[in-house]
Amino acid sequence: MEAVETFQEEPHEWRIRSLTVAAKMWCGSLAFFFAAFLFAYFYLKSLDLNHNWKIGSHVSPSGGVGVAIMGVFLLSGVFLHLASRRPADRIPMGAAAMLLALIGVGLQFFEYSIAGFGPASGAYASVFFGWTSVYALGALWGIYWMETQIATFWRVSRGDFNGVDEELLDAGLKACSICWSFFVGIGVVMYIVLYLV
Repeated sequence: MEAVETFQEEPHEWRIRSLTVAAKMWCGSLAFFFAAFLFAYFYLKSLDLNHNWKIGSHVSPSGGVGVAIMGVFLLSGVFLHLASRRPADRIPMGAAAMLLALIGVGLQFFEYSIAGFGPASGAYASVFFGWTSVYALGALWGIYWMETQIATFWRVSRGDFNGVDEELLDAGLKACSICWSFFVGIGVVMYIVLYLV
C-alpha cells in the first residue's frame, strides 16, 4: 500500500503574523545595506589622505532640494501609515503616498541635473551619488509594492475578487507600511549625514 502524504495548512493567524515578521526582517537587511554608505561617509571623511574629501567649494548639494526630497518622503510615509490604519481611506491615502514618493524620486534626479558636480568630484561626491541613487532605486521598489497593495484594495472595492481574505490583505498593507516607514527613516538619516554633517 502506497503512503499518501497530507499537508496541513498553517493556521490563519500565523500567515498574518509572518507578514509582519518578514517586514521587520527586511527592515533589518535594509539597515545593514545602507550602513555601508554611512560607514563609507565617515571612514572616507576621517581618512581624507589626499585632502580631496570635497574638491572645491562647488561640491555641495542644494539644501533646499534636499529638504524637499526629505519632506515628500516623510509625507509619503505618513500617508501610507494612515492608509494602513484607516480602512475607509486606504485607496486615497495610498495613492497620495505613491504620488509623493514618485515626486521624491523625481526631485532626486532633478538634483543631479543641477548639482554642479559629479561622482568623480572627490570622496564626498562619490558617497553622495552612490547613496542617493541607490536610495532612489530602492524607493521605486517601495512604490511598486505600494501600488500592488493599493490596486488590490481598489479591485476588491469594485467587486473584482470574491472570497478574498481581507484580513490578510490588511496585514500585507501594514507590512508594506512598516518597511516604507523604516525606509523613510533611512532617508532622514541620509539627509542629516549628507546635507548637515
